[in-house]
Parts: sequence; C-alpha cells; structure tokens
Amino acid sequence: MSNTHNREERWLRFLLRTVEIWLSSCRPALDVHPLSKELISQDKQFIVALWHSALIYCLFHFRSYPAAIMVSGSKDGEWVARALELWGQHPVRGSKLKGGLLAIREMTKLLREKKINAGIVADGSKGPPCIAQKGPIVLARDTGFPLIPVGVCARPAYHFNSWDRLMLPLPFSRVSVVYGAPFYVEENTRGPRMEEARLHLEKELIKASVRAKRLARSKG
Repeated sequence: MSNTHNREERWLRFLLRTVEIWLSSCRPALDVHPLSKELISQDKQFIVALWHSALIYCLFHFRSYPAAIMVSGSKDGEWVARALELWGQHPVRGSKLKGGLLAIREMTKLLREKKINAGIVADGSKGPPCIAQKGPIVLARDTGFPLIPVGVCARPAYHFNSWDRLMLPLPFSRVSVVYGAPFYVEENTRGPRMEEARLHLEKELIKASVRAKRLARSKG
C-alpha cells in the first residue's frame, strides 16, 4: 500500500470521526410508520429511499446497518465510496448517466447474497431535486423488497449552494427523521405501471419530508 494511499485513508478516518462527533451532538426525533416499524423489528430486508438533500444525515443515521448504497460514478463519488467502506457499507458506483442499470443489477445481487438492506437517492446524483427517478422502483421490483420513504429535516441547519440544497445539521440541532409507509413494487411492473409506482414514491417522499419539517418546527 503506497504512502499516498495511507495518508488518504488516515485523512478519511479523521473526517469520518469528525462527522460522527458533529452529528452525534444532534437530537434525533424519530417518527416511524407502524408497518415500517414492524418490518425493522422482524429484521426484514428493505430499501430506504430518500432525497439527495438529506444524504449526509441519512448516511450517518444508518451507518450501523450494513447496506448496499448507490454512489455517483463521478470522481467526487470515489471519496464517498471509500468513506462508506470505512463505515462498513457496500457502495455501488453508478448514476442515471453512468452505469445506473448495471449498478441496480449489482445492488440486487448484493441484497440477495449478503442479506443486507439498500439505500438509494430517489432524485439521483444530479437531480432535478425532489423528482423521483425510476432506479428505486426497478430495484424494489427486481428484489421484491419494500421501499421505505425517509424524510429528514434539521433545525437549525446549513444548506449548501448546490442543486439539491444539501443539508448539514448544525451541532446540537433537532433532527426529525420520518419513516413513511413501506410499499412493494410488483414483479410485472412495466411501462405505465412503472410511472405510477414512480409517482407514488415521489408523493410518499414529499409527504415524509413535509412531516419531518413540521415536526422539526414544532419541537423547536
């Protein structure tokens, strides 16, 4: 292993530890749909779908649960993938424009072989924001596992000047995490039915996000 690689890994470990300390200071408030709670309590496999804006806290929130996670195929995605591996996760490289279908197939294989869950950003790595893409639907259809829409809101929080307004909770902030109702995608979902499922996911993610914002406001 080269000295450069060693330095990069030490830097990544330091960064991850800093993130853990930063976000561990936050005060999470969970709101879990009864059906999602039942799935989790029974150790059933599932797929978490989220908006890209909630990515930072969601990766931290689920860090102790090994999962296949789709990561952008871009150069920046390489650092994210390496960091996730240090957290014990299973990053799969791909996006709408770069190997997305192959990534979905690889995630399907991982879920079946390793009996783990999955995490996927519904609006992809480039957006448009809060418009669900078909990737999560294809993954749910091909695995038979339910999708759980997750909405997150932190108050106070810093929002990056990016296409998704990526959210970074500030230290000691209140973070509301809402798990919506799980839903399955039937094996024969194609064409118009695929679009119906995509729209349903989009609607449920918006609903979970709106509820998370309402809870964050109400709790100060």
